[in-house]
Amino acid sequence: MPEPPHQPAGAPDEAALFHKGVALFNGGQWFEAHEVWEDAWHMAEGRKKRFYQGLIQCAVALVHLQRGNPRGVRNVWRTCQSKFEDMPQVYMGIEVPRLLERMRRVIQPILDLPPHRFDPGHPRPQQLPFDPEAMPRIDLVYDPFASSRSALPR
Repeated sequence: MPEPPHQPAGAPDEAALFHKGVALFNGGQWFEAHEVWEDAWHMAEGRKKRFYQGLIQCAVALVHLQRGNPRGVRNVWRTCQSKFEDMPQVYMGIEVPRLLERMRRVIQPILDLPPHRFDPGHPRPQQLPFDPEAMPRIDLVYDPFASSRSALPR
């Protein structure tokens, strides 16, 4: 088994980055969550790397929503979904279909906008349906970095 890459003393570990990203995402700090998960993404390989890309793109789609950019929402959402293809139902403690459904609920009204709203020449800022209380959350069913996968209390 290959040895894990060396981390400089004091550098955050993947577990800390993952959990910080989840907390930021759940707190509506999507830009910050995407930044933190990018650091974890650099440490990952294979399926996990693609999974982090999906989480990052979920956060970025919500940043575009918050900033009134329907074109950004649509484009990032399209690529985001492909990152979760062929993932297990639960991966790294996250119920993937549940996360995608929660995202879809807030993204769908944007996708249903008239086509001219996606025109790059359309004036900004735009009012998009944005309800901070309705934004998706990530609920972990287990801690993917714990030594055992016992369920977390909900």
